[in-house]
Amino acid sequence: KQFNLSLILFYHDCDAGSCHPALGDLLRGRSKQLTASSTCGMSSPQKYCIIGYLEAEEKCFLCDSRYPYNPYTQHNSHMIENVITTFEPERKKKWWQSENDKCIDHVSIRLDLETLFQFSHLILTFKTFRPAAMLVERSTDFGQTWKVFRYFAHDCAASFPNISSGPAKSVGEVICDSRYSDIEPSTEGEIVLKALDPSFEIENPYVPYIQELITLTNLRINFTKLHTLGDALLGRRHSDPLEKYYYAIYEMVVRGSCFCNGHASQCDSVQNLRGDVFHQSGMVHGRCICHHNTEGLSCERCKDFYNDAPWRPAEGTQDNACKRCNCNNHSSRCHFDMSVYQASGGVSGGVCEDCQDNTTGQHCDKCKPFFYQDPLKDISDPQACLPCDCDPEGTLHAGACESRSDPALGTVAGHCPCKDNVEGARCDRCRANYYGLSRSDPLGCQPCNCDPLGSLPFSICDPTTRQCLCQRFATGQRCEKCLVGYWGLGKSLYGCSPCDCDIGGSQNNLCSPKDGQCECLPNVVSRQCNEPAPGYFFLPLDYYIYEAEHAKPLSGSAPLGAMQFGQELVPAVVFRQPSPGRAVTWTGHGFVRVPSGAGLRFAINNIPFAMDFDITIRYEPEVFVIVAIQPAGILSGQHCKNKVLSQEPHELHLPATKRIAILQTPVCLEPGTEYSVNVYFSQLSASDKKAKSFILIDSLGLIPRIGSVENLCSERDLDEYQKYHCIEIASEVGPHVLPEACARLIVSLSARIHNGALACKCNPQGSLNASCSKLGGQCQCKANVVGRCCDTCSAGSYGFGFHGCSACECHPQGSLSTLCDQVTGQCSCRREVDGQRCSRCLPGYFGFPHCRPCPCNGHAELCDPVTGVCLNCRGFTAGSHCERCMDGYYGNPLAGESCRPCMCPGAPTSNRYFARSCYQDSQSAQLVCNCLEGYSGNQCDGCPSGFYNNPSRPGLDCAPCPCNNNIDLTDPESCNRVTGECTKCLHNTHGANCQFCKPGYFGSALHQNCQRCTCNLAGVHPAMCPGGDAACLCDPATGACPCLPNVLGATCDKCASGYWGLASGKGCQTCDCDPKNSQSNQCNQLTGQCPCKPGYSGRRCNECEENYFGNPQMHCVSCECNLEGTRQPVCDKATGACNCRAGVTGRFCDQCGRGFEKDFPSCHQCHLCFDQWDTEISALAQTVQGLMRFAAKLEDRGGRMPSCDMRFKAFEDAISEVERILRHPFKSNLMDPLHSLPYEFPELNKNIEDIGQEANLVYELLQQKIHLHQSFHYLNFKEAISNIRKHFEVSVLAEQKTVGTIPIVRYSMYNRNHGLSMLDHQISKASNVLQQLRMIKSPHMKILNEKVGICGVPGDQPCATAACGGALCRDSHGLRQCGGPDCSGAFPLSTEAFRKAEKTALLLNNLTTQLQEPENQVESIRKMAEDSKLKGSQFNGQLETAKNQTEVDGEITKKFIQKVKVFLLDESAPPEDIEKVANYVLQINLPLTPQELTDMLGKIKSIMNHCEKNKVNNKRNIKREDAQTLLVEAQEANNGILLQEFADIKRKYTILQEKLKTQGPPKVALEKVKHLKEEAEKLAEETEKKIKRITDLEKKLQELNQTKQDKAEQLRQLEEQVIAIKNEIMDQESKYATCKS
Repeated sequence: KQFNLSLILFYHDCDAGSCHPALGDLLRGRSKQLTASSTCGMSSPQKYCIIGYLEAEEKCFLCDSRYPYNPYTQHNSHMIENVITTFEPERKKKWWQSENDKCIDHVSIRLDLETLFQFSHLILTFKTFRPAAMLVERSTDFGQTWKVFRYFAHDCAASFPNISSGPAKSVGEVICDSRYSDIEPSTEGEIVLKALDPSFEIENPYVPYIQELITLTNLRINFTKLHTLGDALLGRRHSDPLEKYYYAIYEMVVRGSCFCNGHASQCDSVQNLRGDVFHQSGMVHGRCICHHNTEGLSCERCKDFYNDAPWRPAEGTQDNACKRCNCNNHSSRCHFDMSVYQASGGVSGGVCEDCQDNTTGQHCDKCKPFFYQDPLKDISDPQACLPCDCDPEGTLHAGACESRSDPALGTVAGHCPCKDNVEGARCDRCRANYYGLSRSDPLGCQPCNCDPLGSLPFSICDPTTRQCLCQRFATGQRCEKCLVGYWGLGKSLYGCSPCDCDIGGSQNNLCSPKDGQCECLPNVVSRQCNEPAPGYFFLPLDYYIYEAEHAKPLSGSAPLGAMQFGQELVPAVVFRQPSPGRAVTWTGHGFVRVPSGAGLRFAINNIPFAMDFDITIRYEPEVFVIVAIQPAGILSGQHCKNKVLSQEPHELHLPATKRIAILQTPVCLEPGTEYSVNVYFSQLSASDKKAKSFILIDSLGLIPRIGSVENLCSERDLDEYQKYHCIEIASEVGPHVLPEACARLIVSLSARIHNGALACKCNPQGSLNASCSKLGGQCQCKANVVGRCCDTCSAGSYGFGFHGCSACECHPQGSLSTLCDQVTGQCSCRREVDGQRCSRCLPGYFGFPHCRPCPCNGHAELCDPVTGVCLNCRGFTAGSHCERCMDGYYGNPLAGESCRPCMCPGAPTSNRYFARSCYQDSQSAQLVCNCLEGYSGNQCDGCPSGFYNNPSRPGLDCAPCPCNNNIDLTDPESCNRVTGECTKCLHNTHGANCQFCKPGYFGSALHQNCQRCTCNLAGVHPAMCPGGDAACLCDPATGACPCLPNVLGATCDKCASGYWGLASGKGCQTCDCDPKNSQSNQCNQLTGQCPCKPGYSGRRCNECEENYFGNPQMHCVSCECNLEGTRQPVCDKATGACNCRAGVTGRFCDQCGRGFEKDFPSCHQCHLCFDQWDTEISALAQTVQGLMRFAAKLEDRGGRMPSCDMRFKAFEDAISEVERILRHPFKSNLMDPLHSLPYEFPELNKNIEDIGQEANLVYELLQQKIHLHQSFHYLNFKEAISNIRKHFEVSVLAEQKTVGTIPIVRYSMYNRNHGLSMLDHQISKASNVLQQLRMIKSPHMKILNEKVGICGVPGDQPCATAACGGALCRDSHGLRQCGGPDCSGAFPLSTEAFRKAEKTALLLNNLTTQLQEPENQVESIRKMAEDSKLKGSQFNGQLETAKNQTEVDGEITKKFIQKVKVFLLDESAPPEDIEKVANYVLQINLPLTPQELTDMLGKIKSIMNHCEKNKVNNKRNIKREDAQTLLVEAQEANNGILLQEFADIKRKYTILQEKLKTQGPPKVALEKVKHLKEEAEKLAEETEKKIKRITDLEKKLQELNQTKQDKAEQLRQLEEQVIAIKNEIMDQESKYATCKS
C-alpha cells in the first residue's frame, strides 16, 4: 500500500537552503529498544488456541519465547522483535503474541529511541483481530512525559467517553478513530497513524507546534480492549475460552528520520548509546551530519564560535546558517546573547568568551579594565592594548584609564580619570589645598580646609602632612588658631591681633583666642581690661587731694632748718561760688586764708599702695613753702624702708603766675600708715615785716610716681609720660583734656595700685544716676551739687535733696551776702527788704531795691511790690492808684466823688446788665452805656444786626443768629430778628442755619469751604451734569461724582482697571485683551490697545505682529524675514512666506536673486547678457530634469533596451556636461547639441508642458495672494496715537516758539520801519548832494583851484602851461595831472605825507625785527634758568625722599629696638621666645663693622658726587658754574646788548619825531617800543631772580650734605645700640640656659 507521506520537502542539497535526511524504518537495528509489556512463553511454554470453524483443524499450539525466533529450532518463539520488517520470504511464520491470561486486555508496546527523531507514520499489521480499543502515545523527553497521538476504538463513546470521535478540526487535535477497530478482518488487519493529518494544509512546517507533533524520543502503543466472540461454534470442546483471545502482530513499521532541523541531509550513528545501532544496514541513525555551521545530534545548536546570530532551523531556501563570531583574533570561543542581539537591531548577538591580549567586550573590541588601546594600532593587533599607568590611589575605578580615544566624547586613550580632588597625568598627587591620597577615599584626597582667616591667601598646604601656610600670628595644622598672646583669627592683616592687655588692668598678657578677652582685675571690663565696669571708675592722678578747709592751722614761723609747731587755731575759710564764664580754680568750698609765717597740717591715712608720691599745693598768690612729712607710726612695709624719710624740711616756691606747685623731691608712702604733712608759708620779701600778708591755700595733693611701680611702664611709656606733661595736665583744677597716652598710662597705674576699679558710690540724692566718669569717678551731679560723689551743696546753694540743691540767688542789692543758709536758703536782707532771697519789698512798699510806700489814695493798703499798682481797691474804685471807678460804675474818686452803678439797663450786680462800662456825658449829663456784643441802644436794651430775640422779654437775651458764620453780620436782613432764621446765606451755603452746601457744591458749610463740584462730563450721566454754567451734582460731603459704569475717580476721569473708552460718554468698555497673547488685561484707556506679547498685535492682541505668521489663537511664529530684503507686508500672515522685494530671494529674503549681483542687500541687476544665458541654462535644466524622470520610468518598467544603450551613454555624457555648465554657466559653449534632445521623446515634451501649466497655475495663485496683501490695510491704533501725540507736541512747541518770537517780530518790525525811515532820509540827503554836485560846473572847479591851490601855486593857469596841473587837468595819455616835485598844493603834500608814513611803518617793522633778536636771547636765558630750577627741584626732591626714608628707617629701627628691650626686660617671657628673638636679631643684616659703615658712607658720598656731576653723566642738570656763566651772560645782555639796542631805538625814535612833526608820530609804534622795553626789563629782573635761586639751591645742597653726614652718625649710633642689644640678648640667653640646666 502507498501512503501520502509528503509532509516535508526533503532537500539533499544543503547549500541551497534547508535539507533533510531520507525516511526509513526506525525499528531497523533497534530490536533491543523495542519492548512489550506482555509476551507469551517468556518464562515457560504457554498454550494458546485460535478461532476456527473446522473441527478437523488443529486449533491449539504452544508458545515458547524463551529464545529468539529461529525458523528451524525456535519457530514457536513470538518475541516482540519479530514485528520488525525483515523482508524475508515467509515473513508470516513469525509474529509477536501476547499472553492470554486474565489481564490480557491491557498490553503495551514501547519503542525507546536514543535521541530525538522525526516521526512520519506508524503501520501495524495484526495476526489476530485488531484491538477493540487502543491508543498511541509519544514522548519527546525520553519517557518523562507522554502525550496521546490518537485514540482507536470500535466504540469510541464507550471506550473513551471524553474524547471527540472526529473529524479533527485542526492538525494537532487528538480524536478517537473508529476506522481501524472493526472485528473484520480477523487477520492481517492494519492500523495506520500519520503524524500530520493530510487533510490539513501546512503552510509552515517549521513552526514549533508542528515540530512538536512530528518529533519524538519514545513511542508507546497501548492495547486496552480485545474483540471477543461467542463460543457456540467451538463444538463440543470445553476448553478455556480465554486461550483463544490475545494480541498478535505480524509487522510493525515506524517510519521517520533523524531530526536535523533542516541543517543535515545525512545521519550517522550515535556513539556509546544502547541498541544494536552498529550492526544492521538500512538503519536510520540518530546523529545528524550537520551543515550551516551547526552541531548537535539534531543540529540543534550552533557550532562553537558560530554564535553571532541566533540558532534557527533552516526553512525552505533560507538556510539560517549560524554566523561566525568576530572576536578580532583575540578569542576562539563565544556564545549567543539574545538581549545583545536585539539591542544591535538583529545584527550581532555573539559574545566572545575568554578574550585574550588584555581585551574584552562583545567582540573583544575593547581593552579590558586597566588597559587602553594604542592609538597607532588596530584593535585586532595582539599588542593593541597597553597597560594603564595610573596610580590606583587617585584614579577612578581603582586605576583604570580611558580605554580608547573618542573625539566625540572627548576621551583620550590612556588618560587617567582622576578622582575629584586628585590631579596629575597618573593621578598620583592631590590637588592644591588637598592632602592624604588614598584608594579608599572616593574623592581621592581630603580638603586641607585651611582656615582662610588664618592662612596666607593663594597658599597651598602640604599634601602629606596637611600643614597649611599660616599668617604671621596664626598657628595650627589648619591655621585655625592664634599664637599664645594673640586672638581674633581673620580679623587682622596678619591673621591674628595681639592681646594688648592693659598692663595695669589685666592679670597678665594672655587673652581668649576667640574674642581677645583679657583676664581683668576686679571691676575692670572691656577686651583689653582698660575700661571700668558700670558703676566703677579709675582714680585720676590727682585723686588724693586733701582740702585746706579740713587741715589744722599752725601758728608761728618755721625758719629753714627747724620745725616749730604752734598752737592749733580755727582755719579762716574763704568760700568761692562758681560763676558762669569763669574758670573754677579751686576744689572743695574754697580756700583757707593763711597768714605769712603760719602753716597747715594735713593728715594722710589712705595710701593705697607702697610707692613714691609727688606733693602738689594749689594756692593763690606768691610765697615760699616749707614742707615737712612725718609718719605717725612705724613703717610696716618693705618698699619704703630703703627710702628713709628726710627730717629736713623741703622748700617749695609758689610763683604768683601759677596756681599749682609740685615738690620735685618724691616721698615714699605705704598703706596702713598715717602721715602728717606740715606746710609753712612765708613771703618772698620781708621788707615790711609789720605789714600782714596772707595766702589762699586750696588743697594739698599726692601724685603717684608712675616710675616707682615695678613692671608697669616701659621706657617708651615713661618718655611719653614726660613728653606730654601728664602730671602737670592731670593736676590742673577744673575740666582739662588729657592726651590719649596720659589717659592710658593713668588708667593702668590706677588699676595696678588699687587692684582694679573702685565703685562710683554716687549719692542717690545728689547724682543723676549711679554712673560716673571712667577716669576720675566724677558722678553726674544734679543742679548746684558738688563733690565727686555729688554729696554736698555748692557754695551759694542750699537744700540738698532728691532734686539736688537750689541756688541761693540772694539778690545782690537786697542782700548783705551772696551766701545763704544751706538748710533753709534764707539770705541776709537789708532794711525794708523781705523774702528768702531778699528780692522784694516789705508789704505796703514797692520799687525794689528802692522800696517806697504804696500810692493808693487811701483806697488800698497793699500794692504791687514792683510796679506800685494798688491791690484790692475799695469803694468800687480801680486803676493802678485806685484813681477811677471800676467798670460798671461811674464817678471821680480823685475829686472825692463816690462811684455809682451803671444802669444798662439793670445794675451790674443783676442778670440784666449788658454793658462793659458806662460814663456820664459831660454836656447832657446823660448816662451812656458801652454795650456788650449782641446788644445796642443807650441803655443796651436792643439787639443789633445778626442777633435775634427781644431783650425786653424777661429771661431772654440777644443771641447770635445760628447761621454758622455764613451771613453778613452788618446786613440787618441777613436773618430774622425774632426767630433767628437765616435768610441771606453766603459762601455757597443754604438751609435754615446755612448748614448745607448748595446743590452742585460740596464740602463743609460749617468751615466755609463749599466748593463747586468738578466732574468729567464724559464720565458721568448727562442728567447729573446739565452742562453750561450749571454745576454737576456730586456727593455733598466728599465731592465724588456719580460715575458711569466702569468709570472711576473722584471726578470720573478714568476708566477702571481693564476698561477703556471714557470719551464715548457711555461709560468704559472692557479691554477684552486676548488672555493668551497679551501681557495683561490692562489696556490703553484712550485707544484700548492691549499690551501684546512679542509676536502679536492688534487692539486685542488677537492678530500676529508684523514679521510673524500663524493662527493667533494658537501660536504666532516669527517669519524671520530679513527686513532689508522685504517689502510691506513683510510676510504672509497665513503661511509665513516672506514678501521679497525685487532682486531678492531666499526663504528669509536674505540673498540676492538670480540675475542680480550677490551683494546683499543692494542686489544690483546683472548685465543683460546674463538673462540670455540664464534662459538657455534654465531650458537645459528643465530638459535634464525631464530626461531624469524619463530614465526613472524606464527603470521602473524593468529591463534595458540594447538599442538604447548607446543613446543612454550619450545622454549620460550630455547630463554630465550640463551639470558642468550649471556649475560654470559662462565657461561652456557646448549647449547647442542638447537643444534637440527633448524633441526625441514625446513623453518628455508632454511632461514639460504639464509642468508649465502647473507653474502657470501657481503663478495665478501667487498673483491672487499678492493682490490680497496689497488690498489689506492694517490700522495700527498705537502708531496713530503715537503720531498724534508727536504732532501735538510739535504743534505745542511750535506754538511756544511762535509766542516767544512775537516780541522779536515786533522789534524786528520796529527796526525795519526805523531802517526804512533812515534809508529814506539818507536817500533824500544823497539826492540833495547829487543835486549840488550837478550844480557844480567846470568854472567853479577852476575858481576853486585858483583860490585854494589844490595841485599847487599858481592855480589860475590853464592846464597846458601849469607846471603843477589842475583839478580837472589831464596829460597826453588821458591821466589826471595834479601836483609835482616842487608843488605845494594840498594834494601833493598829502601824497608826500602818505609816502613818508608808509616808509616810517617799514622802518618800525624793521625795528621790531631787530628787537625780536635780543628778546629771543633773553627768552632762551629764561628757559635755561627755568630748566636749572626744575632740575634743582628734582634733585632736591630726591634728597628729601632719601632723607625721609632714612628718618622712617631710623624710627622703625628705634621702635624695633624698644620692643626688643621691653620684651627682654619682661621676666615672664618664656626662654623659647627669647631664643627666637635672639636668632632673629642675629640674622639682621646690618653693617656691624666700621669698614662696612665706611663703605656705606662712601656710597652716599659717591651718590652726592654723582648728583654734583650729574650734567657730565646724564646731561640733565646744569652745574653751578654754568648757572653763574648764564648769569653773567644775562647781565651782559642786560647791560650791553639791550642798552645798545635801546640807544639805537632812541636815535631812530628821534629821527622819526623830526620827520613826522607835520603829521604827528604813530602812536602804535611808540606803544610797541615802550612795551618791548618793559618786557626786556622784566626779563632782566627774572634772570636775576633765577641766579639767586640757583645760589639758594647750592646752599641747600650743602645743607643736605650736612644732613647726610648727620644721618651717617645716626646710623653709627644705631649700630652701637644693636650691638648692645645683641650682647644683652646673649646674656639673657645664657642666663635662661643656666636656669634650664
